[in-house]
Amino acid sequence: MSHLHRALRMTATAVRANFLPGLLLQGLLLAFFVAYVTHEGTRAFLENIAHIKEESGYLFAFVCYAVTAGLLPEILRIAFFQSGRPTRRNLWLFLTAAPAWGCMGMLVDLLYRCQTGWFGAGNDLVTILQKVAVDQLLYAPFIGNPLVIAWFIWRDERFRMSAWPKIFNPGFFLDRVYPVQVSSWIVWIPGVMVVYFMPPLLQVPVAVFIQTFWVLIFTTLGQEVDGTR
Repeated sequence: MSHLHRALRMTATAVRANFLPGLLLQGLLLAFFVAYVTHEGTRAFLENIAHIKEESGYLFAFVCYAVTAGLLPEILRIAFFQSGRPTRRNLWLFLTAAPAWGCMGMLVDLLYRCQTGWFGAGNDLVTILQKVAVDQLLYAPFIGNPLVIAWFIWRDERFRMSAWPKIFNPGFFLDRVYPVQVSSWIVWIPGVMVVYFMPPLLQVPVAVFIQTFWVLIFTTLGQEVDGTR
């Protein structure tokens, strides 16, 4: 089986497994976008959110990602897959994931700030496509996804040194990063087009909607790679 075919198969499995929570989150994102475009009250509310982000800086991104990528996926797992019954494993997964996702939120915020400096704050098609290209062809495959995958490999080994040979080896990118990156493009290319359509101060709040769905897929992909599904 080719690496591309394997990656696409794993992505389809992950999407099917998370269809209901994903549908809920994508519906919320669509409603959010429509409300922003058509409803003045929503835009006024989001301006207040933008003001909070401006005042709190990178802390805003850390908290948003820790909650939406660390806490909310566990809540959705409990609600949709565990019949509403939390376990100690849910707590462990949250405590070990939230700080990592929070730091990634700060890194994403830095990326968005840099993109605004490089290409401006406009939302015309050319500007959006330039930002999407940097985001999805440079940052995601060579910085964002490798860092996240390395962290969770280390976490799954209970933070022991036995994880290091799985990370620092020639097959890491092909066997671990590549399947995740294919899935990432499917979810995030349309997602970041919406993100970069928004004003700079609202890009992180919009991204966190998509991030929650992505974490569910990412977790399922990790189980597929490790053969635990």
